[in-house]
Amino acid sequence: MGRYLMRRAISSAIALFIFLTVMFFVTEIVIPQDFTVQFALSMNREEREQLAEELGIDRPLWERYTNWLGRLVQGNLGTSFFGYPVAEYLKGLLPYTLLVFFVGTLIAFLFGQWLGKVVTWRASGVLTTAATFSAIAFYTTFPPWLTFLVTYFLARRINLFRSAFGGRSISEGLTREIWQNSAASPEQVMLYMVAALVAMLAIVLLIGKLLEKRWRWHTPAALQALLFCAGTVGLWFAFGFGRRAIDILALSGLPIVTYVLLSFGDTVLMMRTSMTDTLKEEYVNTARAKGLPDHAIRDRHAARNALLPVFSRLVIGLPYLLTGLVIIEDVLGWPGISGALFNSLYQQDMPVVMGALLMVGILSAVARLVLDVLYAVLDPRVRYRTVFSNHF
Repeated sequence: MGRYLMRRAISSAIALFIFLTVMFFVTEIVIPQDFTVQFALSMNREEREQLAEELGIDRPLWERYTNWLGRLVQGNLGTSFFGYPVAEYLKGLLPYTLLVFFVGTLIAFLFGQWLGKVVTWRASGVLTTAATFSAIAFYTTFPPWLTFLVTYFLARRINLFRSAFGGRSISEGLTREIWQNSAASPEQVMLYMVAALVAMLAIVLLIGKLLEKRWRWHTPAALQALLFCAGTVGLWFAFGFGRRAIDILALSGLPIVTYVLLSFGDTVLMMRTSMTDTLKEEYVNTARAKGLPDHAIRDRHAARNALLPVFSRLVIGLPYLLTGLVIIEDVLGWPGISGALFNSLYQQDMPVVMGALLMVGILSAVARLVLDVLYAVLDPRVRYRTVFSNHF
């Protein structure tokens, strides 16, 4: 497994390098003017040429690329054309994107695969029709329109979440009484929240694996979800930031719910297709002939194998999901890397553009590596092939 992970990490690094190189040249070609064009009304030609020389954007394209690559090797993302360090700027936005992306992807995947599994097993009926229609409708809907509906109903009509806000800080929307004596910033609390989610997810999966291996007891999905939610909130309060985490959720709820609604439909439809093919396999008929309960056949035999194509689709679609946050962050005013990428493209701020693309690529590579491990756990053929290749 170690060699397998090493190979995957190396291939991910090579793919990331190729991705960044292609995007550097594509972005330069797509944007025909340089950064100084937006100051044409306030600067004369000589001043604009002097500014271009100071920023280094008057140099040949290959020279700009090699200079950027040299800084990247040194761990330096450069300085924005507006004068602030790119690394510090994106570092402050990373927790916002991580919170919405990780929580939203987790909820969308777990809910989508469960719903796809259930409606396929029931074959036909009102639930199947409604679930399929909803999945297609949400997946193909116009994102700004869906964002407006979510904000209107969840924030303004029933006050489930606080309304969206603009700007680059969420301090205006937080409850002042909760944060006045806090030593941790909202960005730090977001990272703690994500770390607790990851830790609790690993604990629940490990407990379920041990119960199934030792006592042959398959933990119901509803019980796993309950343990995960209760355990995560328990960790938040155990480490002393529970009230602040809940306060952040009241603000991040709108982008998370919108992201889930836009992305869960693909998982539902993919799970339905995969589950339909799996139900035709002989081992499912054998399980029925043995007299196993329906829920055991569905969850332990059919759904477990049907998950493999769904995982593959999720791995492939991760970069698109990340860049899909652009619309949500822009419409709701939620500060994040995706929104920064959109704004920097509009302002032709190339150091921020490439820094944001680097962050998106790293997040995609790490997430794909984690999903590769989960894929190997779910598919014994991958484990056996990995072990065989390591020994011979």
